[in-house]
Amino acid sequence: MESWEMITNPTILRENLMGASIYISAYEMCREFVIGKPKDFFTDNWGCDGEKITDEYFEEVLSFDKSPLKASLLWFKAQNAINEQDINSFNEAREHRNKIAHNLPMFISDPAHKVDDDIFNEMLEITHKIGVFWVIHYELGINPDNNTHGIKENDIQIGTIMMINMIRKIAFGHEPEEGHFYQELKRRMTPKS
Repeated sequence: MESWEMITNPTILRENLMGASIYISAYEMCREFVIGKPKDFFTDNWGCDGEKITDEYFEEVLSFDKSPLKASLLWFKAQNAINEQDINSFNEAREHRNKIAHNLPMFISDPAHKVDDDIFNEMLEITHKIGVFWVIHYELGINPDNNTHGIKENDIQIGTIMMINMIRKIAFGHEPEEGHFYQELKRRMTPKS
């Protein structure tokens, strides 16, 4: 495909713009998810001065690295939630995000520049892996009222991943029918009379 075709064909231009936009948005959502879990865990929400990040967060998480993302990934690795390859893959996802964000015209006009679906999917898998670990070891693990017997890791759904997949389906027209998610949410939110 020629460069001029990529920017003059409305379907291709829209798909490339949406692909780049969704990748950048999904990366930021995954990044916030990874940083947010330990940060929220080590935040005191009940203090007199309101919400306060505890010293434990600085000692337990940020001691790994000054970057909250790198520190959080290393903290999850120390928790045996992920491994070094996962960290490398997430770093690759960050680099790809930066490349897209800083070179967007190339991603919509140059056939040699495409959003890498493999990197995208690997980022989602790592985020899901962290999410499942979090649910099992923190959300379920610290609550004595939760019965974790019979819960299968494959059955755990992570909200951030569900949101990203829904956005992708809506943007690329892969809903069961046009407006499906919107209509369903609207139906559920409308008070019954």
